[in-house]
Amino acid sequence: MNAVSNIYLIIFLPLISSLLCQLFSKRFLPFVIALSSCILLFFLTLNILPDVLTYEKISNDFELSPLSITLEFKVDVLSIIFLLLIIFLKIVILFYYRSDIEKYLDKKNSKIFYSVYLLHMFALVGIFTTNNLLNLFLFFEIYSFAFFANLSISKDLKISKISFKYFCLNASSSLLILFCFLTIYMSLGEVNLDRIAENLLLIKGQNEWFLISIFLLLTIAFFVKFFPFWLYFENLKNTNLIADFLAIDSIFIKTNIGIYVVLKFLYFFFDDSGGLIAKLKFAPILIFFSLILIFYSAVKLYQQKHLKLISAYSCLNNLGFIFVCLALQTTESFQAAFFYILNFSLVNFLIFLFATFIKRYFKTSSISKIWLIRKNHFLLVLPIKLLIFSIAAFPLTLLFFANWYLAYASFKIGFEALILVALVASSFVNISLATKLIFSFTARNNSEEKMPILGLKKYQFYLMSFWFLTIMIYFLSLNFSLTNNMSLRFASYLLSNIF
Repeated sequence: MNAVSNIYLIIFLPLISSLLCQLFSKRFLPFVIALSSCILLFFLTLNILPDVLTYEKISNDFELSPLSITLEFKVDVLSIIFLLLIIFLKIVILFYYRSDIEKYLDKKNSKIFYSVYLLHMFALVGIFTTNNLLNLFLFFEIYSFAFFANLSISKDLKISKISFKYFCLNASSSLLILFCFLTIYMSLGEVNLDRIAENLLLIKGQNEWFLISIFLLLTIAFFVKFFPFWLYFENLKNTNLIADFLAIDSIFIKTNIGIYVVLKFLYFFFDDSGGLIAKLKFAPILIFFSLILIFYSAVKLYQQKHLKLISAYSCLNNLGFIFVCLALQTTESFQAAFFYILNFSLVNFLIFLFATFIKRYFKTSSISKIWLIRKNHFLLVLPIKLLIFSIAAFPLTLLFFANWYLAYASFKIGFEALILVALVASSFVNISLATKLIFSFTARNNSEEKMPILGLKKYQFYLMSFWFLTIMIYFLSLNFSLTNNMSLRFASYLLSNIF
């Protein structure tokens, strides 16, 4: 009962806090409310983690109406892992951009920003906890509304053009998702995701073309909606505050939602006997396109000297390996996917934040500028020095464990052996990148260019966000027994409940 009460609080808290941000006139209070709400969310979610790991899921289904927003929920191993990860990222984002929000937004817009930020959080919690098909669509749309509402604060013409193009694509994908969801509801008469999965298993042999059509339409819609990497690259040179939020949301938040949704819906099309996707030979196709993505991103990553691009291509590289892991469908490959998701969300995110920091002061995110920060602000650059071990995949790092488990899963005679080649190529590129960073730290540059002198009050939020991420990365890396146990629970849940 305590866990159920906490889940209700987790769902409602961001929505209530969003409204509270509009009630207070003091400028600092919306930030305090937003930060306190996110921190409380994190600890409430952490509090129910032992119960979820014990029972594998906590659900509550009142069956009152198809559109009940929070009366029907399901928190399982998969959803709680992603929920903890996203909430942590949201806390770091609040700290990092605190100074910029105060600088670039007036009192009215800052209140709007924090309210919409918490509404965004409400939608994310809803996506990860709902067990109702129509509710899921509703939370998708609340999430999109909050995303575009924050973009509207920006007065940048380029951001407005990019957001309008994405709005059109997002609207198209929403219509596709709605069509698929309504088709499923009209065919099966169910909105509960578990019951839909059971009913789809019963009709697989009779209506395969119906399932294939739904599967392909959902694949296209989810790809457009949750993997919009082009938004990041189109907005690369923009240092606008809202542009940075657009980049973070498009490459880190949306992609994690996309991975979760892909996993959530895969069990509609897989079963123990092989099912629809096995007949379509989908796994080799997924591996093939994932390998193309891995090799492409590895080549581009090897050529880069700008940290923003390095972060983006590292994300693409990790994403390729995540999809390879899902295609292999073994315990070891799912453990590898767990570590790749952590590396994607934490290590690459820290690189991105550091890149935006040096770009703000030097108009470039080139590695060659790091020596200036090293020279003037030791504490700011120390997290990146410590991150070199993770980038190079040294033993006892997240990327090392990911590569280790994937290599173990790929020792087969056949198409899967190409994955080992991709691992070797990516490892070489990562070591090369780590070497570039080391040379940048040790270089003695005679240039007279100086780092702007920042007081502690001006860079304290940057410093805290860097160290929050660094501490979390090393906590997860060095507590291998804890992290490995979580990866095993993640893998076993996927094998027993989805695949």
